[in-house]
Amino acid sequence: MSAQPALIICMGTSGCGKSTVGLALAKALGVPFIDGDDLHPADNVAKMSAGHPLTDEDRIPWLHRVRETAVLLTSPAGLAALDHPAVPETVDEAQDRAVEHELHAALQRINPESLAARLELRSGEKGQKRQREAVVVACSALTVQYRNLLRGEEARFQLPDGREIVTEKKLEPHIETFFVYLQGSRALLLNRMQHRAGHFMKATMLDSQLSTLQEPHETDEVNVSVVKLGSGPDEATERGKEAVIQEAVEKISRKVGP
Repeated sequence: MSAQPALIICMGTSGCGKSTVGLALAKALGVPFIDGDDLHPADNVAKMSAGHPLTDEDRIPWLHRVRETAVLLTSPAGLAALDHPAVPETVDEAQDRAVEHELHAALQRINPESLAARLELRSGEKGQKRQREAVVVACSALTVQYRNLLRGEEARFQLPDGREIVTEKKLEPHIETFFVYLQGSRALLLNRMQHRAGHFMKATMLDSQLSTLQEPHETDEVNVSVVKLGSGPDEATERGKEAVIQEAVEKISRKVGP
């Protein structure tokens, strides 16, 4: 199995449980977990706070940041910082200071439970170290072009004003991207959101996401694992959190190692 680091995206629409499953997946693997929403640039945060929806043009720097954060955390400097979560002393070179700043910012966004699981794995009796380092990020990744960008491949975006944005390949440094798609029916997802405390997602908002969603399939896109949230007629009956997490862990472990 390749020792190339892995970026594992736990993806799907609102209500699919990508943050919950993503964290459980990261803890099982002993790797860091980050909620992708925490990586939005300040301009995006301000726009969303004002109630304005993000455009593809807004999301491009965010998606780049998701990938770049995973690259940084699986680099030698990132892995050393994960083993000893403290910011290194400031050095003279401007480039090193910039890397130090980005690394510090990335470390602040790691879920503490996932970091504790990683440290426990490495400091246990066997002192296990992963042959293949990885980072798990919860990110909706609804379209093919979003996923291409997260893979480091060329991505093309057609903007409403007629402009086209083409992002270049960014395959260096090497990191391989995997997707765990949490697939749920509209009825199941809407029921989840309507019963989630403090959540006010309306049916129209869910329908907007579902209309944007370009479902990835295991046979059509590389490194995709599909995990169904429902069972029975129309897949409207919840399988249960533990069953979903177990399948996600099993499927991704076959690809990146346990």
